[in-house]
Amino acid sequence: MTVDINVFWIILCAVLVSTMQAGFCCLESGLVRAKNSINVAIKNLVDFCISCSIFALVGFRLLFGEGSGWLGLALPSMASWSSYDYAFFLFQLTFCGTVTTLVSGAVAERMRFSGYFITAAILAGLVYPVTGHWVWGGLWQEHTPGWLAQLGFHDFAGSTVVHSVGGWMALAAIVIIGPRIGRFEPPSRAIQGHNLPIAVLGVFLLWFGWFGFNGGSLFALADPVPRMLVNTAQGGAAGGLTALLTTWLIHKRPQVQIIMNGVIGGLVAITAGCDGMTPIQATLIGGLGGVFCTVAAAWLSRWRIDDAVGVVPAHLVCGIWGTLAVAFVKTPPADGLNIAFWQQLGIQVVGIGTVGAYAFGVSFGLLRLVDRLLPLRVSADQERLGLNISEHGASTATQDLLAHMNTQALAGDFSQPVWVEPETDAATVAYHYNRVLSKISLVTESLNHSRDRLLTILNSPAFPVVISNPQTGQLHFINERAAELLGFPLVEAVQQNERHFWQRPREREIFLRKIHNSNPTVDFEAELKRLNYGVFWALISGTTLLYDNEQCVLFSFNDISHRKQMEDELKRLAETDALTGVYNRRSFLELAEIEVRRASQENRPLVVLMLDVDRFKWINDTFGHPYGDKILKLATDTCQETLREEGIFGRFGGEEFAILLPNTYMDTAQVVAECLRQAIEGLSLEEGIRKFTLTISVGATELREGDTVNKLIKRADKALYQAKKAGRNQVQFM
Repeated sequence: MTVDINVFWIILCAVLVSTMQAGFCCLESGLVRAKNSINVAIKNLVDFCISCSIFALVGFRLLFGEGSGWLGLALPSMASWSSYDYAFFLFQLTFCGTVTTLVSGAVAERMRFSGYFITAAILAGLVYPVTGHWVWGGLWQEHTPGWLAQLGFHDFAGSTVVHSVGGWMALAAIVIIGPRIGRFEPPSRAIQGHNLPIAVLGVFLLWFGWFGFNGGSLFALADPVPRMLVNTAQGGAAGGLTALLTTWLIHKRPQVQIIMNGVIGGLVAITAGCDGMTPIQATLIGGLGGVFCTVAAAWLSRWRIDDAVGVVPAHLVCGIWGTLAVAFVKTPPADGLNIAFWQQLGIQVVGIGTVGAYAFGVSFGLLRLVDRLLPLRVSADQERLGLNISEHGASTATQDLLAHMNTQALAGDFSQPVWVEPETDAATVAYHYNRVLSKISLVTESLNHSRDRLLTILNSPAFPVVISNPQTGQLHFINERAAELLGFPLVEAVQQNERHFWQRPREREIFLRKIHNSNPTVDFEAELKRLNYGVFWALISGTTLLYDNEQCVLFSFNDISHRKQMEDELKRLAETDALTGVYNRRSFLELAEIEVRRASQENRPLVVLMLDVDRFKWINDTFGHPYGDKILKLATDTCQETLREEGIFGRFGGEEFAILLPNTYMDTAQVVAECLRQAIEGLSLEEGIRKFTLTISVGATELREGDTVNKLIKRADKALYQAKKAGRNQVQFM
């Protein structure tokens, strides 16, 4: 039995396409950090396993089964397949593996391994087969063509069906899980791959596999194949060169990753129309693909969209461009359609839009739902540790060395040498690092002794001590007593910032300025936050010092809240009337003098009211002084409720009170005075079987030119006398 040359060609091309998996593995594992390289490599392998299984179970049926042009349904039994059918199936199987691998590369370094499973299953089982059926349905066994193919949509080897579909799902996944930690945090910086030579090897493998990708899509070793292979070579080369020139213009240097993605972008761009374009056209289209890829990468960075390996610029953007470019080249009308340029361009736009809407919409909706039920992203701690260890418990010699060195740095103990497996790439670095440690061991011992003495002093439970950076507030040292007063465990000190300890940031600025401009040591009173609850007053002593070769500020503090409370209480007692709680005569006159002076200088209105409890002497004589005190307290409380903290309220002695109303005209003061009189008039106080109804008399006057406080008080007192003379329970103005 002989194998048809076309079958042999399809199988050979399928093998070439399968080498693209090795290319993606090298490219993606080389472009990520070493702590994630194992995770990226193994997910490439697992992605291919998942795509092969799901495509064989459901994907091939949905893509190439007999249907209405929207979805494949019926599929002949494999028992009736010919060698060509099996070769065709194998070729399409490798295509599915390619599109599946794209997504996981874009979200590398922060997606859970279970997330790779889920995205691969959705893409291989639902998104790719359905969109593929719209374009390629009917290529096998002469079934009904897909609805886009019936319109005349042309996507020869999958610029849209493979690359844009993978790019759309990659974009959806990136948007959902967000950027890698530190990618866009100030100072924003690109995350460099740990092994760029391996990544470049990956590009070569992809380019090599692309010959099978494009050459096999004709499903026959026919005359156009050599030209298509030349187009593949020219498109990739042009994309790499234009990306090189573009990144040179934008970034002022040839950036390695962008050049690599430019090659891939050029290959993606010529894939849709590879069967119909000339090498010159392939060069132009691939070259523009490299430009679009570079610009798209810069745009994604500007909008803080973190694509780990550049899938969206190289595959989605260049896939769209390549599909549009079909209208600019003369594609052989194999389906018998002869479509004008503008009509073809419109059809290509329709195909790009519908495939994009479906691929992105379904991907985003399903991944968002999955993310709510089972988070797709690893935790922040796992991401910082690295997915090699957190997801697989795997590591590398270099990563082990860095972990040992980091442990020493955090502990501050450099007395023991680091260990690394001999005969590895990190062994030489470890050997020289240990030699340096041995040379400085004596110095370290001396420094540790001095440090222990200093820490003994600083950790004294009698003195809360904080050492911090005056600009950033970063804590360099805090002892247990200080952490206790500030309301957090000492183990949480690394999460704190000294600037957050101050209730009022302005007071911190004043404190630091005094330290800088005044004596070496400064005493200062301010309110500090107790982070677990409330605030407290502190007496702070501070000075500057050099700590760990950095100019810092050291301050110690004591809780003086009780003393401040006592001071406030003494001040309140000195300023207020003991019975009623309002200002006493001396405090009222001091405040009134300030307000009168300010009103006179600024030409503002002011009114003084004098109040007197009617028949108070008779009340005291009849009911006794305790009853009279109750009357005064009742009258005061009622007036305060009526005033609602408007004005200054003071007791002049006995039953006489004064009220100063700043920024108040006489007509308003009349309303206030009448409200006070009416509020008091409705009050009564029972004593045994007797009941007394309370009233007040009010005298008022306004500020005039040349008035002093004493003049105002005398005039208001005279108006009060007129009110009492007129029969009490009245308001008189003068």
